[in-house]
Amino acid sequence: MPSSKQLLSKLPSTYKLLTRLEKEFPHFKSEILKILINEKLDEVRENPESFKLEGLSREAIEFKLFDFLTHQIAALEKGSLHKVINATGVVLHTNLGRAPLNSYWIEQLKDVSGYCNLELDLKPGKRGQRNDHLGYLLHLLTGAEDGFAVNNNAAAVMLMLNTLGYQKEVILSRGEMIEIGGSFRMPEVMKASGCLLREIGSTNKTHLGDYAEAINENTGAILICHPSNYEIQGFTHKPALEEIVSLAHDHNLPVIYDLGSGSMPETSYLAGAYEPEVQKIVEVGVDLISFSGDKLLGGPQSGIIVGKKEYVQRCAKNHLLRALRLDKLMIRLLQIVLSQYFYNDTQARIPAHAALLEDQQSLKKRCEQFLNSLSSDLRPQFELEKMPGKVGSGAYPLLPLPGMVLKFVNSKIKAETLARSLRLQNPPVITYVEDDQVIVDLRTVLPEEEGLLKQSLEQALKALI
Repeated sequence: MPSSKQLLSKLPSTYKLLTRLEKEFPHFKSEILKILINEKLDEVRENPESFKLEGLSREAIEFKLFDFLTHQIAALEKGSLHKVINATGVVLHTNLGRAPLNSYWIEQLKDVSGYCNLELDLKPGKRGQRNDHLGYLLHLLTGAEDGFAVNNNAAAVMLMLNTLGYQKEVILSRGEMIEIGGSFRMPEVMKASGCLLREIGSTNKTHLGDYAEAINENTGAILICHPSNYEIQGFTHKPALEEIVSLAHDHNLPVIYDLGSGSMPETSYLAGAYEPEVQKIVEVGVDLISFSGDKLLGGPQSGIIVGKKEYVQRCAKNHLLRALRLDKLMIRLLQIVLSQYFYNDTQARIPAHAALLEDQQSLKKRCEQFLNSLSSDLRPQFELEKMPGKVGSGAYPLLPLPGMVLKFVNSKIKAETLARSLRLQNPPVITYVEDDQVIVDLRTVLPEEEGLLKQSLEQALKALI
């Protein structure tokens, strides 16, 4: 067995590998190729055992490193972000990009991929405002006087708080001090926004009197956070929204509502559970409301702000907006998604809604048809089982969506082995493991993806069985 020193002496030079790679990738910049080569050579020097080069000739080592590098360059060209098939049954899966988008919507973005009237008012030929492209749409759909969007709901909350509560107290119930994914905690967001948090009530009970007692000359606003990703049950109390709004307005204070999930009428009831609707919050008289574009709305990542024109325009004039605003493609995509709500068949037009509302009988039929499409030797590997899906992304946190799944039942193959093999397919298939069995839930598999899922399943299983 050669020593590490002998092995490293066989490594090719940067120049030698560069010459080969320049022939293979003639359009690639030499500077980039040099960086990749030197990083790879450094990796080998630091940990030669992991590359399994022992016993290889100088020429074989050069070929193997060249092969490593060509694969790395091909991966760079392809990019790390690519399509996966979501077979988890979690509709708004944060790790998988939340709401799926209709491919036809993406096609329509070509119209604005070049120059467009993003900040040009075409009639007078003068400079316009990019926020104007969404304001009237949001007015029609929510009943709010005005609205616009930023890059996510966290940004929307920060912008509202900074606009109305900078260096002032903002009242928040202890029962609404939410934390969402990635340790996004409301008290920290308020601090970063320049607000002074005024805590009231307790975790399970807050009364209207608590709000009244906290109001003083330095109060900037009352904040309400919808606890979309958890529920407090049992010995609880909180005042009606109407009462809080009335109290705030009696003291000339605005009410800010972080609604989070952003349910419209189409998704306000799922399997008998209720999620507050944007329109209902507007009707109560809340001054500013924010919600996500990529949750129950079914669109791209964005944070939508709607409310009374006075306060919306104050947010729009905040200098922070320059750092939070959307570009032309996201504004156009949001326009397309919002326009789907003009039609009676909205639920069929938005992929996330179709998945959320698919019933158990429909899923059973899809599972049976999919199972029958598999080769005869693979069909016995699966069984149908009733198992719920999930909404995901904190919306309807306790709600199981009645469903039917395909369960892999071959105990000779470890569940983690199959799950990993499916993740490494092209395209990757993301499943989940429960009780040491791989579960495939078609709820979140788009109908046009079933052929790809079948292909990936067959390739993965035939390699393991």
